[in-house]
Order: sequence, then C-alpha cells, then structure tokens
Amino acid sequence: MHRRRKMLVALLSAPGVVLAMLLPAGPASAMGKVVCDVSGQPTVSVASYDPIVNHNGTGAAHEHQLFGNIAWLSLPNPNTSNYADLVGRTNNCRKVLGLAYSADSAAYWTPTLRYVSGPNAGQLVPAQQFTAYYRAASGDDFGAARAIPADTRLIGTEYNWTCGQNSGARSTPVQSIPDCSGLPGTPGRTLTAHIDFPSCWDGVPPSHPTSQYGDTRDNAHYAYRVGRSCPAGFPIGVAELRETVQFAYAGTGADVALSSDAPMGTSDGRSLHGDFWQTWSQQDFETFLQRCVVDRSAFSSSGCQP
Repeated sequence: MHRRRKMLVALLSAPGVVLAMLLPAGPASAMGKVVCDVSGQPTVSVASYDPIVNHNGTGAAHEHQLFGNIAWLSLPNPNTSNYADLVGRTNNCRKVLGLAYSADSAAYWTPTLRYVSGPNAGQLVPAQQFTAYYRAASGDDFGAARAIPADTRLIGTEYNWTCGQNSGARSTPVQSIPDCSGLPGTPGRTLTAHIDFPSCWDGVPPSHPTSQYGDTRDNAHYAYRVGRSCPAGFPIGVAELRETVQFAYAGTGADVALSSDAPMGTSDGRSLHGDFWQTWSQQDFETFLQRCVVDRSAFSSSGCQP
C-alpha cells in the first residue's frame, strides 16, 4: 500500500478521528462565514498535493480542490510548504469585517469530484462555491469560541451530503452522494458536501518541525463534542469549523465519485473529508471570532456573513 494511503487510513481509523458515520446536526449556518469564490478558476485550484498528510513528500494519493490560501502552489514542491509560506498571503475569499484580503489566509482543501462514466467521464465537476462556517464550540450560533491556535493542521472526518438547504426533502443529510436530479443546480439546490471539524482541544500547542514527514499529529489533540459539551481529556472549546462545497451537479449521483473514493477502498462519496491549515493572521482571526461569534452585541450581518 502507498505510504500516503497507509498514513491516511491510519489517521482516519485512529481513536477520535474515525471517518464518522454520525450526521452533523443542523443546517450549514453560522454567524461567522467566509465565502471563497472558485468558479472560473478550477485549473488554478485543483492539484495532486497535500501539505498536511504528505508533508515533505511528493504528490499525493488523490487529487484535491484548494480553497482560500493557494500560495503554496507557487512553491517548487508545495508539499514542503510551512506556516511562514502561507500566513498573511492573499486568497480567493471575500473580505470579512472590512479586514484585508490577507486576513483570512487559511488554507482549506477537499477531494475533487469527477465524472466516472457517461459522456463527461474524466471531467471535473466544478465547485460553484466554498464556504467556511465558524461558530461556537458548542455548535451554537453565538457563544464561547477560542481561536484555533496558529499553525494547527487538521483533517475533518464528520461529514454528510445534501442537495442543498433549499432542496426540500433532499436537504436531509445522507452519507453517500444523493440523487439531485431535476434540481436547477443553483446554489442551495445542487449537490453539496458538508465537513465538520472537531472543536474540543486538550491544550497541547501545535509543533511542526520542518523536517517532519506528514503533519497529522494535531488531530490527536482534538476531539468532536458530545452533544454540546467537550469530552473528558479535551476541555478547551475552540471555534467549530464546517467546510461546505457546492458543486455544479444535479444528477443521480451514479456517474460521479470523489478522487479519494478508490484510494480509500470505498465509493459513492463515502471517503469525504476536509483539510484545514490555520494560517489566518492570528490577531485578525481573534477579532473575527470575537465580533462575529462570541460577542452577540458586536455582530454585523454584512461584515460577518459577506
């Protein structure tokens, strides 16, 4: 088995980071929202790299679509990128709170979706929009949400699929790619992937030597909440992140698959997961959370939900 695949399988099988069969509760909403506009630039934001799981390696076992900070793609070997290469760099996301575009220089990526049969076989199913939702550690819209420490690198493994929040009965979360046929394929009525990240931390700060192969050690220090509370051993609640990707697809689901499905020995989108590298400008991140999530009186609908 390929070394990267074995590493990813081991990570997604470890205690606390199992590729979850639990459906994240509630709609894809939060008081703090970052929207990244990726339609029209798929060739820029699609690549077979993974600077977390395959750090200091070459290539990756499967292809990813990159959102937010894509500065690391300009490096000779993107997998060797480190925190200093990304923090404060420009990105493809909308401004929040009037801060500089470089404020949210976080990097987000997910497996790509491609047609596997029919006349479009092999072609990319483009992402219409990527949204990073930040909310309280409890999952509430407002409440305590400590900033995720700088240089934290996480893989989110709780996920679900819907046909969009406005698709009626097909807005019910499911584990495999659903049948979205007959829908217009517009935002809110198209195939949508949702990935939740753990929001409970044990307090161990990130440590990533530049010589390390693979940077997945942070996941061992995070856990998913149980109900609205953090489990024993992970008492510190940090901002809960949900990545949502809306794809320009309204078919039955039978002719598409994720790039990670075959390498993970599965099908039908059941290998869905997301990556997050906390390379926000840390002070701006703390300001964003305080004004959009923690302090209800400071919330601005236009600044926090662009």
